[in-house]
Amino acid sequence: MARVLLVCVAGVSGTFLAQRMRAVDPDLEPVVTPIDALGAVLGEAVLLAPQLADRTEAVRTLVAPTPVGLLPAAAFGAAGAQAAVAQARELLATAAYRGIPTIETKE
Repeated sequence: MARVLLVCVAGVSGTFLAQRMRAVDPDLEPVVTPIDALGAVLGEAVLLAPQLADRTEAVRTLVAPTPVGLLPAAAFGAAGAQAAVAQARELLATAAYRGIPTIETKE
């Protein structure tokens, strides 16, 4: 199971997206974390909510070498889980290509 961090301001919108992502791809473990707690949580990839676009470079520096992506606003809509899963899978492929170790998660 691949852990993907969904980073938002408070965690509310990310919770709904995480549930939809799990339904689309049960092999993903989307973990919602507010931006202020990001350093305390580990993931194999990080997806940022669109309202955090101005913090993208700071987040990349904080979590390096973990790949970071910025979710489009449409990802939080009813059909957005597919796009979010596709983006997460692309980031996970990047991590694998770079040889970034995986994180042991529950199955």
